[in-house]
Amino acid sequence: MSLFKRFSKSLYSPKYIASFRFESIGKTITYIFFLSFIMFLPAFWPSFVYIFTNADWAADKVKELFPFIATHRNQPVNEAIFLLTVLFFYYLFLSFTLFLKTTSFALIALILVLFLKKRGEYRHLFRMAAYSLTLPLCVMAAADISNLTFLHTYWFDWLLVLTMVLFSARYLPPAMQ
Repeated sequence: MSLFKRFSKSLYSPKYIASFRFESIGKTITYIFFLSFIMFLPAFWPSFVYIFTNADWAADKVKELFPFIATHRNQPVNEAIFLLTVLFFYYLFLSFTLFLKTTSFALIALILVLFLKKRGEYRHLFRMAAYSLTLPLCVMAAADISNLTFLHTYWFDWLLVLTMVLFSARYLPPAMQ
């Protein structure tokens, strides 16, 4: 199944998320990097516009995202290169946090599987946790792009991932006695 089909199916279907546990680990890692790119877009777009057009709204957004970068009207080339370097490391940081989050939810899913008396190995639960990140990540990225803020964002995010993992774990086969 293509990356975009897996993305669209994991937005709404715990049954497909459970079936994705049989995908190769390479496809899952590629998918996590794809999710990192989606998280990266709200920071990339204003930075891109700032580098090439020097728009006021983009400069304000860059100041908000990266306060340690001084924005100027007539930016030197060095500032643009520095901003691109910062964006690259920001993408790597986002990727690292998604891998850490996936690992954490795979461990939580391992405990859930024991309580639900379902059969699941850690490698399968890691893949399911990676695909369970899709819906919360898209909600958070959409909220960030539209400048919406709400209370307890992180709790909402983690609760939504946990819900997707739990609903997906229901489709696992029962544990052998």
